[in-house]
Amino acid sequence: MITTGIIWSDQYLTYNLGEGHPMNPKRLLIPFQLLKSLKIFGRPEIKHIEPQKASDDDILLFHTPKYLEIMKELSRIGKGYDFRYGLGTGDCPVFHGMHESSSLIVGGALEGIKRIMNGDINQAFSLLGGLHHAFAEKAAGFCYYNDVVIAIRFLQKKYNIKKVLYVDTDVHAGDGVLDAFYAENSVLGISIHESPQFIFPGTGLSDEIGEKNGLGYSLNLPLYPGTWDDNYIEMFESLIPCIWEEYDPEFVVWQCGADGHFRDVLGHLNLTTNLYSYLGMRISELTRISNADGKLLLLGGGGYNPDSVARVWLAILMGITGISLPDESPSDWIDFCRTKYNIVANKQINDPKIDPYKIENYKLIHTANEQYLNVLKEELRETQVWKKCKALF
Repeated sequence: MITTGIIWSDQYLTYNLGEGHPMNPKRLLIPFQLLKSLKIFGRPEIKHIEPQKASDDDILLFHTPKYLEIMKELSRIGKGYDFRYGLGTGDCPVFHGMHESSSLIVGGALEGIKRIMNGDINQAFSLLGGLHHAFAEKAAGFCYYNDVVIAIRFLQKKYNIKKVLYVDTDVHAGDGVLDAFYAENSVLGISIHESPQFIFPGTGLSDEIGEKNGLGYSLNLPLYPGTWDDNYIEMFESLIPCIWEEYDPEFVVWQCGADGHFRDVLGHLNLTTNLYSYLGMRISELTRISNADGKLLLLGGGGYNPDSVARVWLAILMGITGISLPDESPSDWIDFCRTKYNIVANKQINDPKIDPYKIENYKLIHTANEQYLNVLKEELRETQVWKKCKALF
């Protein structure tokens, strides 16, 4: 039996960037309530794991001492700004306890790794995690501490893991993570996202493939706005499994943002829960048949329509565990969304498939995505790094 740990603490809700901010507690509490309504935590293959705050030493695996000092100071005051460090902006406002709540997010990722590595569970899913835009000395894109980079550094330092595969399916490119390992070959970073020509952070085009020792180890696969499920799967399958198999990772970290869903308020893709269920099954399968032997850490990432976030994360969870999805949303969850937040939740767990012929400019979208993919393949061919990958040659 594959055992999955779900990492959750009510203290996660203190990571609150403001009522009018996309990153607010309801986009997290509504998904958690759906899991409770479906009695997911009562299943024998699911374990609830409480995170612990990361230590300063953990945070310093990536961030600088000066940045940590500024974070603590402004967190204590609860107001102010320091634009040199990206703090006090509209994306990353200063709030009371931002250091502590961010440390708990990092601690959740590290707790997942510890439980996997000691054999307590096979895979872990931290609902609040995947803050992939933070840099060593700068907050960005709703992210203060980069739990992803810290988790990977932790794997390398504590467990001597030589090959980590990082896959990022958030609608926004995983810039902070890929940048951290851009010149290294100990991490293969794969980011599949809406093209930065149309969305934050403005980087992550196909020709950004790493440098020095890391040349060929950063894969950015942009998607044109309007991309739908089948086109996404076509892009994924045409390259990713081949390079994944050749790299043969020892551990996989997946930032599984829900903001590619067609109802998300920040993204512009046409993805449905069917795509995320597929990703859960496929990424779990690729992890099991590699040297990682099923060692998979999922970090929730973005997603700003609470109803779709809940159903996307559930679809991913069902994909990695093999638990069957119910057809209808539980009535008590629908009532919870309505009475607590005045949100009309979807009555069906799964979305109907979107007919691509009903998508405006679907031919243009398909052609643009082929061009993005061909640029990436051409760049990788020139490096001669993935010589066994038949999809490139």
